[in-house]
Amino acid sequence: MRIVEAAANRRLNRVLIDGAQAFNRHGTGIAYYGRTLAKTVHELGAEIVLLLGREARSRKHDPAIVFASQIFGGGSNRSLLERFIRAAMTASAAYLPSGLRLDAQRVDTHGIDLKTFDPPLPAADHFLNADAVYARASFACGARCRLTEVRVPDPIDIAHWTGPLPAKVRSVPNIYTIHDLVPLQYPHFVLDQGGRSARIHAAIAREADLIVTVSEFSKQAIVDILDVSPDRVAVTYQPVPPLLSLSWEDAARIVRDTFGVKAKQYSLFIGAIEPKKNVRRMIEAHLLASIEFPLLLVGPLGWMFEDDQKLIQTINLNRRNGGVQQNGGVQHLGYLPRRLLSALLQCARYLVFPSICEGFGLPVLEAMQAGVPVVTSNTTSLPEIAGDAAVLVDPLDVNDIARGIRLLANNEGLRQDLSDRGRVQASRFSEGVYMQRLREAYAKVGVRFENRASDDLDEPVGRANVSWKPAP
Repeated sequence: MRIVEAAANRRLNRVLIDGAQAFNRHGTGIAYYGRTLAKTVHELGAEIVLLLGREARSRKHDPAIVFASQIFGGGSNRSLLERFIRAAMTASAAYLPSGLRLDAQRVDTHGIDLKTFDPPLPAADHFLNADAVYARASFACGARCRLTEVRVPDPIDIAHWTGPLPAKVRSVPNIYTIHDLVPLQYPHFVLDQGGRSARIHAAIAREADLIVTVSEFSKQAIVDILDVSPDRVAVTYQPVPPLLSLSWEDAARIVRDTFGVKAKQYSLFIGAIEPKKNVRRMIEAHLLASIEFPLLLVGPLGWMFEDDQKLIQTINLNRRNGGVQQNGGVQHLGYLPRRLLSALLQCARYLVFPSICEGFGLPVLEAMQAGVPVVTSNTTSLPEIAGDAAVLVDPLDVNDIARGIRLLANNEGLRQDLSDRGRVQASRFSEGVYMQRLREAYAKVGVRFENRASDDLDEPVGRANVSWKPAP
């Protein structure tokens, strides 16, 4: 049990948040979630301690800038031999007596301009780094089904891990966000090594003081599959990121000049190319619906994408003479900066998002916020998120997806109705609603923020009172 006799005499407002996705340039949903979490907790009155997991070591007499430059530097491409040696060292360390403990070091950022990172780093007052902690902890948990203890140099009051990361900080509450259980429910959709993901989730379910998730659907899956008591799972949802401010004229010009398409004369998909996103069936449905304008896919290549990529290449090869703008072509644009994505989203005729499984489905709400009608799935969390503001289809039925596409492509009245409803639905997932739900979740482990949020992110405000016992 934690001893908190000093709680009445000092400010208790340090929250450690992992930076496992902090340097992810492709802006995945979890990367966005981490930035939003840090910003919101900061506004609730806490100092943020961001734990990075870069491969870095400092020598005894090195100045602080040497260590910091390794942490924030772009790195270099390693040879195959170097990667093999590093992997072998990580694997062997997992079996050592000290393999489940790792020390974090302070990172002095003096002299480094962190404001120029794009996408931005999560809001942080202090930085720590533990050498390759997330890779090492993942391997260790896969081998031993236990969490790696991270030892921090200064006191913190709570640790919040933004995904199923097999790490913990001793003697403080540890909260884990589990967005979905795709690796367990759909193991054929992911790349796994010997059941490692299942071991990690089992260890977190056993040791977490609280699990946070992003939908009631995901909560029920966590309760049922991981055998976690419902009172140890809190649903906070997550807010919709604001779109960049662009006039209609500027957005239309950007999509025309950059992508060669006219506003409202293309459909859009946003997401990584990976099995759960159901890209092949979506493309087949787009072709079956005989839509005359193109389908544009925005997002990075994920994994197991080869078949989808070949299908897109084949379609484009057969339509080379006409170009992607004609006869319902399909084009994968890859990852795009936020401004280009905002322009494409604002000018899309509709969004197609027939994912097989989602813990939340952020692109659906992003489209609704922009007034863009949506076709999405009638399964997993998506009906909960979309409400009555979308056309729902069976993601496993190409004919049904095509039906939904035809409805939106050809019915202007329906598009306008769903546009109006969508804006209302998106407003239910505001930053204010998320902040209140997060406050209530932290209260479950005894953390109560005394002051209301502040708009000033330069200085932490308020304090958090902590009264907590470890999970049984």
